[in-house]
Amino acid sequence: MRETIANLSAAQGFPMSRLPSFTPEEIVRIRGTSEYFGVNTYASSMVKANDGPYDPSAGPSHGHDTNVIGYFDPSWPVAASPWLSIVPWGMRKLLNWISKEYNNPPIWVTENGVSDFGGTKDDVRIDYLNGYLDAVLDAIEDGCDVRGYVAWTLMDNFEWRAGYVEKFGFYYVDFNSPERTRYPKASAKVLTNIVRTRQIDYDYRPEPDTFIPPPTQGKQ
Repeated sequence: MRETIANLSAAQGFPMSRLPSFTPEEIVRIRGTSEYFGVNTYASSMVKANDGPYDPSAGPSHGHDTNVIGYFDPSWPVAASPWLSIVPWGMRKLLNWISKEYNNPPIWVTENGVSDFGGTKDDVRIDYLNGYLDAVLDAIEDGCDVRGYVAWTLMDNFEWRAGYVEKFGFYYVDFNSPERTRYPKASAKVLTNIVRTRQIDYDYRPEPDTFIPPPTQGKQ
């Protein structure tokens, strides 16, 4: 990675690499100072070599800096967010890679969640939560030192460039209401049940207390 970005930086006319290197003193100072590994993760992707022609005048790009191109297996489900593939086993592989690469540190999954287009009956989120937590348990059985898991997010909110179209919350927010009324989704009951029983019950399919259908796909 350092070599690739250094070469690209030179071709792009930068006086030094866009990726600074630690000095020997900095390496000594920070080695062993981390207390845990925090990871935000939502999706997985396949990668292939970026063998396409490179035009330095095009400027820096993620594809050329990583030297790979990411893509989805067409059999993978995709959430409301076009970048979010639903691949539970990818979580297990990621946690095992972190454990192996960094000498099995304590790991906190600090964000993990899935998007839909709204409504309170959110089967996609229930399946995602069950599947990804199951993968976390598999990783723990593999020997990964996973200490905690944080699901994203408590309620629907403003999602960057997607605005209010893509929903990640366990609580539906009526953005057309001056009070921004909140309603628990079916997934909120599932998460509550997991926390209370400390078990994943794939057969638990509760109905939301207030049924609100999703709007026309992709619209708010």
